[in-house]
Amino acid sequence: MKLPDTAVILAAAGEGKRLGSRLPKALVPLHGVPLFLHSLRTFAALRFVREIAVVLPPDWVDRIRKQLGRRLETLKVTTLVPGGARRQDSVRIGLDATQSPVVLVHDAARPMITRTAIAEVALAASRHGAAVLAHSAVDTIKIADSRGRVVSTPDRAQVWHAQTPQGIRRDVFVNAYKVNGRRDATDDVQLVERAGGKVVIVAGPPTNFKVTTPEDLARAGALLDRP
Repeated sequence: MKLPDTAVILAAAGEGKRLGSRLPKALVPLHGVPLFLHSLRTFAALRFVREIAVVLPPDWVDRIRKQLGRRLETLKVTTLVPGGARRQDSVRIGLDATQSPVVLVHDAARPMITRTAIAEVALAASRHGAAVLAHSAVDTIKIADSRGRVVSTPDRAQVWHAQTPQGIRRDVFVNAYKVNGRRDATDDVQLVERAGGKVVIVAGPPTNFKVTTPEDLARAGALLDRP
């Protein structure tokens, strides 16, 4: 199985308010290192990953460049770029800074991503145009209106919780931004969906959660403590 040459956009420009930290979320310490370094190391260890663009808060680009120095090269970081006004603007900046035919976008606040999941998403994106890592819903899902009244109960078997990385072929991604880049999107493959592109699900583990609260940070630390 030949994996495609792949670029990674590590989205690390978010704030850490819900973590109760003055630092940007991706720079909050986890096991003694900034949160974003955990997933960055995992991506960098994969041969098919050729380049990594880390999108940071504008005020932190030079600081991180000075702090990490030559380590950036060993971690395959080809560029550090300042984030934009919206997440999709930040991702577009990272897209423009890379060249590989397949692009993976990953939230730096998901430190528990595995090499196997990354490879499966990259391969699916190469074959189908776009792929999203997700885990299936275990609870019954309710759709409610603005007043909190239940309006429907979708089939749980068809409901998935989207994760990252989300993989998209470069040509598909560029076209999606051209068609829908100005409209707000909650994740990257939504741009592809709106442009009429095909997006496939790659089943991922529930441990690939997003660190949002102090409890999430403690949970991630406990998982990392496991032998």
